[in-house]
Amino acid sequence: MKDRGFTLVELIITIIVIGVLAITAAPRFLGSDTEDAISLRDRTLQFVRNMQFRAMQNTLDTSCVKITATAIAPPALHNCANSLSLSFDDDQVIQTTGTDVLFQATDSNGNTFSEIRFDGWGRPSNIVCATTCRIQASTFAVCLSGEGAIYAC
Repeated sequence: MKDRGFTLVELIITIIVIGVLAITAAPRFLGSDTEDAISLRDRTLQFVRNMQFRAMQNTLDTSCVKITATAIAPPALHNCANSLSLSFDDDQVIQTTGTDVLFQATDSNGNTFSEIRFDGWGRPSNIVCATTCRIQASTFAVCLSGEGAIYAC
């Protein structure tokens, strides 16, 4: 039985393990911008999928997704001819107020877009998504393929 304490090797290994954990885990707990961006990305993903599902269920629906730098929401009266409306429930309005994160939407050619319309098959009908279109929130994004797949990327 050993009563003398820890050896120098045990102490060095313990300090190295604590250092590695601190380097990898601390930014996740201290960085609120990252958490805000992930939250916005996940809410955007859910909302865009819901609007796609809506378009697939009702092919006469004129709804779309409107995108600005600080908000993603449906248009007033769910009519694409109208401008973005923030008067919907919280699950249909994604805003970046209170964060430093902004939305940026780009198609396959690198051009920006401000709305997404879906056809009856759930494919984006008004933007070019030959490879992928992206709705960027900080370093996180929602991607849309030309076939209608919507996923986090």
